[in-house]
Amino acid sequence: MDERRIYEIEKRITYLERFVEELNEVIINHERTIEALKAEIIELKNKDSQSPLLENRPHDEKPPHY
Repeated sequence: MDERRIYEIEKRITYLERFVEELNEVIINHERTIEALKAEIIELKNKDSQSPLLENRPHDEKPPHY
């Protein structure tokens, strides 16, 4: 192989290595975001389950002010 061809291959490998590192950073950031959103969903579910609006009342019951 001539040196020019080797140089081009090395240049492409360097580009691909950098690209893979950038993609890895994106994946890591997405994973952190997903974990934060999961925690927020769990927190909201816990708040929702403690809501006084979820009492066991019949759905056709009229509110007290009627």
